[in-house]
Amino acid sequence: MRADVLIAVRGGPGAKSRLAGRLEPEQREALVEAMLADMLAALAACRTVLRTFVTTPTPSLARRAARSGAVVILERDAGDLNAAFDRARRRIATVQPDVMLALLPGDLPRLDPAELETCLEAAGLDRLVLAPAWADGGTGAMVLRADVPFPLAFGPGSFGKHLASARKLGLSARVVRAPSLGFDVDRPADFDALRTMSGCGATAELVRGWRVAA
Repeated sequence: MRADVLIAVRGGPGAKSRLAGRLEPEQREALVEAMLADMLAALAACRTVLRTFVTTPTPSLARRAARSGAVVILERDAGDLNAAFDRARRRIATVQPDVMLALLPGDLPRLDPAELETCLEAAGLDRLVLAPAWADGGTGAMVLRADVPFPLAFGPGSFGKHLASARKLGLSARVVRAPSLGFDVDRPADFDALRTMSGCGATAELVRGWRVAA
């Protein structure tokens, strides 16, 4: 099944605040931009993606997304990730309510086109697809129809909340366990793991040369 993709990402000096003890603000800004670049490159290689949208309050990330051919939704303020997803989803649904939409946080530097395609192929009009995050019970990706009134809860512990909401709404939920969708970079342990990984393109190249606090 072909679908649109919506990435929600926030940059600036306050980005990735849980890494503040390890990285300077400029490094965290650069990390976010590199992860977005890797995600956009992966999506360009995904044959089932119709359009890529990026919603962000950060002008530099908006410019980066536009250079890659994404449709940019520039937010007025940083706000909450789930609220940003919801606002953008409503805008997309106004134009094409029945389009399938994959929601991706902007910190998945290992994004594998084949794994995303598996998620998209598993989606359906009355079914959503969830890819769990590995570390904190969160959600690495969700696929659903753009106009489904689904309460989003991205963040730690969100995977269980999303499953419970699907049951309450009478939607079937397909779980796809995908390494590249399950690895997000939020905590110092994630950053340390990232520095040892292959297949993260610009992000891995950037962080391997950094001197960081222990």
